[in-house]
Amino acid sequence: MRNSNQAESLSENHNDQAPQKQTPSRSVNLLAQLTTLAWNLAFPIVGGVLLGNYLDRRFESELTWTLSLLVLGVMASFSNLYTLYKEHGLQPLKHGKKISGRKEPNDDVD
Repeated sequence: MRNSNQAESLSENHNDQAPQKQTPSRSVNLLAQLTTLAWNLAFPIVGGVLLGNYLDRRFESELTWTLSLLVLGVMASFSNLYTLYKEHGLQPLKHGKKISGRKEPNDDVD
């Protein structure tokens, strides 16, 4: 009997000491989201201007490629921004209400 009680207490202690997942702090998560947002907005615009400038010099044109790829980069940035918005959506407020005006299936139930 004594051996089975010791085994049970050892298994209980082992379960209590299981490693817990560490969640990143809120500020680190916010920093990661802002960095992603910045890259998704800036990279297509700057890349378009640099590539357009290179093509303009290569083909000896005025600003045709630069302006065209600038506009394309801005459109790609807004597309990336919209995709991020759709993926993450609007976060619920602390008291549980959504910021958006969309109705959820359980909104009518109080």
